[in-house]
Amino acid sequence: MSNKQPNKRDRVKNAYNTMYKIKKSKIIRDIWRDAYEDDYPKEFDYDSFVTMTDLRDIVKYLNVGPNETFIDMGCGRGGPGMWIAREIGADYVGIDLSDIALEFAEQHAIQFGLEDKVSFQVGNICETSFTDNLFDGAISIDVLTFVPDKLGAICEVARILRPAASFVFTTWEQKKPNKFNDYRLLLSNAGFKVDLYKETLDWERRQRKVYQTILDSKDILIKDMGEEGSRPWIREAQRGFPTLKYLKRILVVAKKS
Repeated sequence: MSNKQPNKRDRVKNAYNTMYKIKKSKIIRDIWRDAYEDDYPKEFDYDSFVTMTDLRDIVKYLNVGPNETFIDMGCGRGGPGMWIAREIGADYVGIDLSDIALEFAEQHAIQFGLEDKVSFQVGNICETSFTDNLFDGAISIDVLTFVPDKLGAICEVARILRPAASFVFTTWEQKKPNKFNDYRLLLSNAGFKVDLYKETLDWERRQRKVYQTILDSKDILIKDMGEEGSRPWIREAQRGFPTLKYLKRILVVAKKS
């Protein structure tokens, strides 16, 4: 029997697979819906803090047209990316570490009527198997903050984008000493020109409300989802709530030189 321990990437993949395997509680959806009100993307299941305002901004700035192709780096279940693809009539490619997430994404493609216009790949966004200069645009939603090699991920996006194509993403900066707090230098080093760099609308109040409601509803969530199912949501709220004052959620538009 092998005593080999899983590496960090495998541990991350296993953690996300565990989360995706468990059916999301209606209570979790209602917590997000209550915090985001009319800005809540109610049409699809998702696992981020993306809003309808964010999605419309991405459509506006992505500069991808009908029948062109964009890639979603860290797509998860794929709901936001496929919403964008349907809005602009584009083809969509999603890549994510979690094979379980991509199984859900395939189902969502049918719901969106996009099964002939999408494809998915299990993989590392820092090292994909795509050829150079392949895609007409790229997005990433609330993912880069969790990627240890941020420059590697951004350089990979630059490699697989066509010249003058746009990379539009949301993520968080950390406003702490000795912590990563600005993506502009990394984007410049990877060959991008930053066209827009802005804080997203009302993000902190909403995210704080989500976390506080999860913590207030802890016993209800455990009863509804079980210990294993509720653990990721409760743990994120416990860890995330006190750090919000050190964060800034941003929307970035960068163009490959």
